[in-house]
Amino acid sequence: MTETDIVRFLHSRFGTATMMVIAIIAVIVSYCEGNVIPLTGSNGMGLPSANEWLQPGVLSLTINLLLNVVVAVLMILANRSFNITRSVSAMFGGMFFILQMPFPSLLGQFYGGTLLCILIIIATNTLFSSFNRPYPLQPIFLIFFILAAGAFTQYAYLFYLPVFMIGCIQMRIFTLRTVLATGIGMITPLWILVGFGIISLSDFSIPERQSIFTVLDNTELLWMFVTLGLTMLLCIVFVTLNTIRTFNYNARTRSYNGFISLLSIATLLFIPCDYNNLAIYIPILNCCTAFQIGHFFSATTYRRSYIPIATIIAAYIVLYSMTLWQ
Repeated sequence: MTETDIVRFLHSRFGTATMMVIAIIAVIVSYCEGNVIPLTGSNGMGLPSANEWLQPGVLSLTINLLLNVVVAVLMILANRSFNITRSVSAMFGGMFFILQMPFPSLLGQFYGGTLLCILIIIATNTLFSSFNRPYPLQPIFLIFFILAAGAFTQYAYLFYLPVFMIGCIQMRIFTLRTVLATGIGMITPLWILVGFGIISLSDFSIPERQSIFTVLDNTELLWMFVTLGLTMLLCIVFVTLNTIRTFNYNARTRSYNGFISLLSIATLLFIPCDYNNLAIYIPILNCCTAFQIGHFFSATTYRRSYIPIATIIAAYIVLYSMTLWQ
């Protein structure tokens, strides 16, 4: 096998599937070893958080893994539908699983972070589909409806409202009609929930903000912070490199990549600002970082680019192994 073949494999569907299988096997091993710690507490604003929807166990593990597969597939389909990176690389999906792997307690159970990640991707794809459309009211309504509805189960969705508002400007669809669509989209979930008696105004409460620090022991927290720090560093580096690269793209592609960079930077800022709730942001951070890594290496012609890719994969496998030896 030549160096070119290795690079082609890493960007192929088979390479992505291999990385996904590695991460899935790893989290199953962690689950069997008892290293998947149930997340407690509710950060909802009227409805229970997603971590309370299912009891910890095999069903929660299975559903979360399936949803992570959906996230990976949506990343690949988004790139092929909108030609975001001007390549057909599928490495984003596999790299997403690799970055998730050192967080067995987050990959091994269904919770709000997974739900946030998949809904943000759906909202992002919807936003991209409305680029430069004259009256994109339905897509904009849907985006802000999703975010407002999610806020009833996890307040972190509220932080992404201004991000997608800026996204409307980047997609060249920011008009008075757009503002009205966003307002109606944000009000509608409340109207439905209260109107159908699902919740009442008395159900609104300040989120408990249960910190992950109270769930994990010191050793687990140490490796979590090491992994999180590495991911944040990689995200910053590759956002910077890709921003320089996208200067030569056309307006549509620059808008798409600009929003993904905005989403990445916003998530990087939310983590320290809302550190007690940092677990909720880790999947979307990993998603953004995986995309930035995949974008950079799919656009490079360096025939030995497999070396830094393999180095990143090896680093996260080592970080995962540390969670088994605590």
